[in-house]
Amino acid sequence: MALVGRAVVLDRPNGTFDIVEAEVPEVQPGGMIVRQEMCGVCGTDAHLYHGHSPTLKYPVVMGHENVGIVERLGSQVKADVSGRPVKEGDRVYIIPGIRCGKCYYCTILDQPNLCLNAGGIGFRPYADQDIFFQGGYADYIWMKEGVAFIRVDAEPIDVCTMEPLSVGVHIISQVHIQPGDTVVVQGAGAIGLFTMTIAKLSGASKVIVVGAPSSRLELAREFGADITVDLSAVKSAEERVELIKDQTPGRHGADVVVECTGVPAALVEGIDMARRGGTYVVAGHFTDAGQVSLNPFLHLNRKNITLKGVWSSEKVHFVRARSVVESGRFPFAKVVSHVVPLSRIAEAIEAMSGSYLLDGKEVRKIGVSARL
Repeated sequence: MALVGRAVVLDRPNGTFDIVEAEVPEVQPGGMIVRQEMCGVCGTDAHLYHGHSPTLKYPVVMGHENVGIVERLGSQVKADVSGRPVKEGDRVYIIPGIRCGKCYYCTILDQPNLCLNAGGIGFRPYADQDIFFQGGYADYIWMKEGVAFIRVDAEPIDVCTMEPLSVGVHIISQVHIQPGDTVVVQGAGAIGLFTMTIAKLSGASKVIVVGAPSSRLELAREFGADITVDLSAVKSAEERVELIKDQTPGRHGADVVVECTGVPAALVEGIDMARRGGTYVVAGHFTDAGQVSLNPFLHLNRKNITLKGVWSSEKVHFVRARSVVESGRFPFAKVVSHVVPLSRIAEAIEAMSGSYLLDGKEVRKIGVSARL
């Protein structure tokens, strides 16, 4: 018997979201159909709505942070990417990135996150299929063979944070943290918060979060931040740099600084927070937010700095993130400030586009539930 479900379709950039009812394609032997329980609304979704991705084709059903129940499982699918057995009725998290497995980055360099032909759930990956169930803003998500997923034993509201958590795992995997190190994270959004968490779990002795508002910094302390610096209280970049140096041995600066803001001006400030010979990681710029001026002598050569950029995340990072979620050590549910039905996608995107307020309450992360 064919499944019928709803999907929220965006017709064009800055356009209209319409709820459309359609029939779900039959499951393929190597694929699966997932009944959506919750989908996180990402800042990237707001950028897609405003047309900031030159390659995305509209109309589209967005939503790439998806947790749900296996409704129908292809006959060839026996386990998730980590080897955990899977059956209909299990809860799974869909790893959104789809890699070609054939290009130079996939086969020779072993860097599939840089795949030249990458697609993804929530980014209209299947040109040969109707658009309706290719993203998480829908009742069901239809997946072909080759889409990765992990079985997760935790509540949906916790699991829907898995994608930004996996990015935090990827970020910290790119730096060598040693006991005694001081790590600074610029930004108190989901990626900043989770990067801080993974840095602490990876052995950093002191983790400092620089961000706003104060409520997010309070949550950062719940996740293990040793020190927080409130941008709204300390408005001068120079003063913030001095505060960070005060927290490091000899006032030399932090061993590692990670940018998770998406604000170009944060780069100069962040590099100034790092010690000579330290590492600076740019992780918050998933779209083009503009340029920034650096002094090659002061910021790069003289400081002998290691400068890294981190893009996306891969299967290994999701598997590691799963262990953190399943441990029950952290209040992931507190990160999700709002849960809304499919009918309120437009409001959620508007809130994520700048106001960060919904129903008069500050937005941390918004979850969309097809169950509401």
